[in-house]
Amino acid sequence: MIKLFKRIRQNLISKGNTGKYLTYAFGEIILVVIGILIALQINTWNEARKNKALEKSMLENLVQNLEQNSDKMKSHIKSINFYRKSGAVVLAAIENKLIDQDALEDQFHKALMNTSSVGLSETGYTVIKNNGFKIIRNQTLKNELMAFFEDTQPHLLGDLSWGTIDIADREKFVDEHFIQLSNENGLTYKPFNLERLLNNDYFIALVHKTDVQRGWFTIILERHLKDTQEMIKKIKEELNK
Repeated sequence: MIKLFKRIRQNLISKGNTGKYLTYAFGEIILVVIGILIALQINTWNEARKNKALEKSMLENLVQNLEQNSDKMKSHIKSINFYRKSGAVVLAAIENKLIDQDALEDQFHKALMNTSSVGLSETGYTVIKNNGFKIIRNQTLKNELMAFFEDTQPHLLGDLSWGTIDIADREKFVDEHFIQLSNENGLTYKPFNLERLLNNDYFIALVHKTDVQRGWFTIILERHLKDTQEMIKKIKEELNK
């Protein structure tokens, strides 16, 4: 093709057809420009196709990540409610002065267990951040993802940290007032003196505080679970477009 254009130019020059040559040269420039524009457009299409595939992959990964978090929260809420039952048994014993070693021995560990750690993952969101948010074409979805992972979820984890602020004091109290044993039901706390324990103001306050914490953790986890499921729904809607 290049040789053909070269022969045409040489033929026009040799015949002295300057006007035709200039017209031809201009046409040749137009063809080159058109070729460049087509090549650029093809490259743009290819990049857009690659970005769309990458966006789809990252959003699918994020959905999987959020669904795993949802399962963790559902399981954790069940665990909290399970441990709250032991807390209720101990609180009833305190209130009614029920000194029954056998009935209470398996309840103390569950009543005092820290249930604030849920371990939510942000792997899918981190991948999107590392690749750049421009990969997400839907600006509304992008803003909602940023708000969810940069504000909503950190706020939840901050609230859950309430359960860890007195771990050292709690462990010290347990060591001073219980002997830790294990049986077919797992770990148990056996008090050195049950009657004295049930009249200990710090212990009474500790059991009440633990129960209040668990009630609050259940509320905020259920709220975040709902927000997470709503976010999953929005991402799936975007994937189905």
